[in-house]
Amino acid sequence: MKNENIMLSGRASRETRLIKSTSKRQITIPKSFFDYLAIEDGITFVAQVIDGGIFLKPQSVHGETVNNQDRKRIIRKVLQEGYSGEEMVEEISYRLQRYDEFIGRRLREFENDIADSVEGADVIPGVEVFNGLDIFFDRKD
Repeated sequence: MKNENIMLSGRASRETRLIKSTSKRQITIPKSFFDYLAIEDGITFVAQVIDGGIFLKPQSVHGETVNNQDRKRIIRKVLQEGYSGEEMVEEISYRLQRYDEFIGRRLREFENDIADSVEGADVIPGVEVFNGLDIFFDRKD
């Protein structure tokens, strides 16, 4: 089951699958999800219970958060672009602020989507409404 009409923040999910838990409360995440997000085997996930769902976020092998990896990537990019001195400091500060605003906006959208799904909005019979990874890894924004 791919690209069903499940909406998150007004956008269709990239891929939707039914995932069944075992008697030991285990689930298997589809390989295509790992491939799309470039997640390596053996990675640890941080799991958070949010009203109406569970959010899984990959944690790096070295224990570094995705947030820290993104921040380092932003800093490297500014350095590669040739900024220096006070101009570099201002550019890094600006980009990190924009990143924090982006993450905050996406979290609010995610919480609203979960709240809507609990109330029955956008529900397709037989299909799980929850697909939270897409909002954190959308490269269009």
